[in-house]
Amino acid sequence: MADKKITQLTDLGSALAGVDLFHVVVDPTGTPINKSVSAENIFNHIPTWLGLAQTSQTGITGDGSTVSTINVTSAVTEVNATSAAAPCQMADGAPGQIKMILNTSTGGTNNVVVTPANLAGGSTITLNAPGESVICIFKASKWYVIGGHNFAVA
Repeated sequence: MADKKITQLTDLGSALAGVDLFHVVVDPTGTPINKSVSAENIFNHIPTWLGLAQTSQTGITGDGSTVSTINVTSAVTEVNATSAAAPCQMADGAPGQIKMILNTSTGGTNNVVVTPANLAGGSTITLNAPGESVICIFKASKWYVIGGHNFAVA
């Protein structure tokens, strides 16, 4: 194994376990030392803030009647209901997936009404005004609301 380049190693795919190890170079600008760290320690002790480099789903603009589809392939969806209400639908996600939906309207009080295929505790999520948001996690075959700002579940 020592004679292989990292790019020649077999891809683990999605089978990462908490005890699996990552190679880390400590102090690369000073005196570099090779060390290892477990996947569990990386994800349970993140030493800095997290950012999503993925582009948000945009382009959903309310016209009052067309039902738009919120994708489950991006972490964030921005919906603009400045001109009219924006009814939306959302399919089931993957287990553990987190989805954020933002009402990016610039004015007015047109509703963004999201109807997930399966929602725990209701059937719709409503964002009534600019700046409102909702965060959901997909578990046990349903979307569960876990946070946000001024959303309503009905």
